[in-house]
Amino acid sequence: MIFTRFRPIFLASLFLLSAACGSETADTPGSASDDESMPMKPTDGPASAPGEALKISNRTYVAGTVKAKVTGFFSADGTQQLNLPASITDDGSTWLQYGVSGAQELNVLFTNTEGLAEHGVNVSIGPYTVTATSTSGECQPKIDVAPAKVTGHYSCKGSTGYNNKTGQMGKVDIEVDFDASS
Repeated sequence: MIFTRFRPIFLASLFLLSAACGSETADTPGSASDDESMPMKPTDGPASAPGEALKISNRTYVAGTVKAKVTGFFSADGTQQLNLPASITDDGSTWLQYGVSGAQELNVLFTNTEGLAEHGVNVSIGPYTVTATSTSGECQPKIDVAPAKVTGHYSCKGSTGYNNKTGQMGKVDIEVDFDASS
């Protein structure tokens, strides 16, 4: 039992080592108490450059509408109201669901993920669906974020649509305008 003889020395060394590697206190220079070194909580506002995260603060939504038009492989043209129970922004992710996902009538989903610096829309009607993202290259999105409202416009040319009953795919153009108030 050699270890038991050296155990007090081992524990004292471990204690000193962990104390030396510990975190800084608020009194030391360069610590987290300095405003410039604190990680900032994201503020509301549009992304300033492609690939930069769109920041939307945590919120629930009380109203909203979408107008969507799809032409090409399949067609859709209509409006829907915001599905309030299915729409939320929390912990850097946003889901704005207009209509009922999977329904035969028009439904649109806007998503935003700060961590991936990506947002997108999914437009569906019956068995047809198309998904377009801010990073895909075929879309020109414009999203505006205010303290009590998110508005957006997606214009996409040549996105790939899909028919989930037949497995067929084809190209579509998309125009989507949406708003959501919190």
